[in-house]
Amino acid sequence: MAVKQLEVPPVLRQAWGDEVADALAVWFASVLEERAISRDEYRQILSRLDIIEHDMADLKTDVQELRREISELRKEMNERFDRMNERFDQLRREMDERMDRMYHQMVVQTRWLIGSLVVIGTVISVLLAIAQFAR
Repeated sequence: MAVKQLEVPPVLRQAWGDEVADALAVWFASVLEERAISRDEYRQILSRLDIIEHDMADLKTDVQELRREISELRKEMNERFDRMNERFDQLRREMDERMDRMYHQMVVQTRWLIGSLVVIGTVISVLLAIAQFAR
């Protein structure tokens, strides 16, 4: 923006004089040039902001879609974990049943072993007693 002479109101020109009014006009114009933007630049910035706003709206839509997909995946994973937990529970029950049967069989076999040892010991003792009396 080129510095152009700003028109100072007549009341200020009369109160301050021409020299001060002209100096103020030049200073104010230079300040405006340094810190202000033109209408074209403002419109360009607004159009860029509109593009960014549109892109952000697209991003928001994408993020919402991703959240929905993640929520569905989480639900699916929870269902899978629930099915796995059911299978593990079933396996644990089966293993408990097998261990109970094994324990029962071990008790039965231990009883048979002890009984067999008692019978064999008794037979041997009887045979030894007979052998003692037969002499």
